Amino acid sequence: MTSLKTLLQDTYARQMSVFIVVGLVLTALVPLGSGALSGGSPVLALAAALLPLLLALALIAAPRTTAADKQVETRSPERLGAALLLYLSPVLLLNAVYPLVSPAMAGVDIGGVPMTFVVLASSVTVPWLAQAACLPIYRVLGDVMAGKNAGEITRRFAQFWPGIFVQSLPLVAVFAIPLWLMTGWSWTAIAHYAGLCVLHLLFVQSLVLANVNNRRGLWAIAWSGYAASLFLAPTVWWLPPVVGTLTQIVAMGSGLRHLGVTEHLGARVFTADLGRGLLMGAVLWADKYILFLVTGGAFEVVAVFAAMLPAVIAYNFYFVHLAPGVDRALDNLHRDIATAPMVALRGSSGRLVRVLDRSVVLTGAIAALLTLSVSLIVTGLDPETTRLTVAAALASWAFMTLTLLNYELDFIGEKVTPQIVGGIHLAVCALAFAGGAQLIAGSLHAGSYLLLGAADFVLIAVAWTLYKRHWSQPEYTLFWRHATTW
Repeated sequence: MTSLKTLLQDTYARQMSVFIVVGLVLTALVPLGSGALSGGSPVLALAAALLPLLLALALIAAPRTTAADKQVETRSPERLGAALLLYLSPVLLLNAVYPLVSPAMAGVDIGGVPMTFVVLASSVTVPWLAQAACLPIYRVLGDVMAGKNAGEITRRFAQFWPGIFVQSLPLVAVFAIPLWLMTGWSWTAIAHYAGLCVLHLLFVQSLVLANVNNRRGLWAIAWSGYAASLFLAPTVWWLPPVVGTLTQIVAMGSGLRHLGVTEHLGARVFTADLGRGLLMGAVLWADKYILFLVTGGAFEVVAVFAAMLPAVIAYNFYFVHLAPGVDRALDNLHRDIATAPMVALRGSSGRLVRVLDRSVVLTGAIAALLTLSVSLIVTGLDPETTRLTVAAALASWAFMTLTLLNYELDFIGEKVTPQIVGGIHLAVCALAFAGGAQLIAGSLHAGSYLLLGAADFVLIAVAWTLYKRHWSQPEYTLFWRHATTW
């Protein structure tokens, strides 16, 4: 209660909390009014979706998390908006292209399985796989990222990337074996799925360099090449990740001469990073993979992916718009720990906590408003999937919020707790989709998401309490974390 009371003492955070509560409550009520909203015409539902959408866009355009601290944002809103659009290029491009190419894919059979199912299986696997497979690369780049020397970062990346890629290959089997056991696909279909995962593994690891160097344009070029290949040759299953990877390899330029296979992480450290990435990534991504396993891909794909969009947009917004402000406040705290008197240290500590709290609740508010908007849009356009969309959207909001709190705990050095939370989420996810949702009347998949979302709201309460405990006085937490590593 103390951590919640502290948050609500901040007027800005209190306002964002109201947006969260109102947005989520109204979203939960959408199925009850879906008949009236969609009766005969989608106009009323689409009109109702406009207000929360505009509010979310207003918060994105002017976050103002540091306005009270009189900190001047060095980039214009236009540049920030462009950066967010570039960062969201995979979401925007793939959601535009996939509906156009799906009919062509459906006409191709791979070992007795429609190509659309093989590609969908890869699509629900790769984000979770990427969370684990990219973490070791961030580890080896950690000590050179602070210097922001692109040449040095590229050299280190080129030295370690081939070895880490080879080390990561067994991870594909972690996903392929359960898929084979649950679906009974032929070896040919499983081999194509595994091949897609391997090529996407190479692709997502290649994107780390653009992400670390903050080259949003290069990131967008990679996904544009991917989407263009998919559009022009939808049945050439291996082409999109290859083209995307080539854009990043070409951009490495002279750094390619440092490519080698001798540099790699120790087995213990590498395995620990993979496990940490799998457990933390499970919160945001495991549900789609497990849903595919239990249905063989026969679920309402459009509804589930539409429900996921608000959480994905808000999560990316945090890292593009808000994380740099948190980093600046943290840098100021580190500087004051080393040089400033206690009064100044307390001031910079308070500013960091305020900026971080506001950033977290702002992200939650944007996601809640977009969740309401998407739920209303789906009600207007496809009322038959309203219940599933609403359940999945509310659960996705919980996934995003829990992932963000886990990230903040991990960021301050609390490594074990986020993995425990991720493990609990994964276990509940498996149970919910394995049949626990039958306890709830109605759509089986909607019930699964309701159960999983309810469990994650409990986990959010626990994670929030731990987050406030560790971040309430970050100067002491950071000092003791540093001291225990001596």
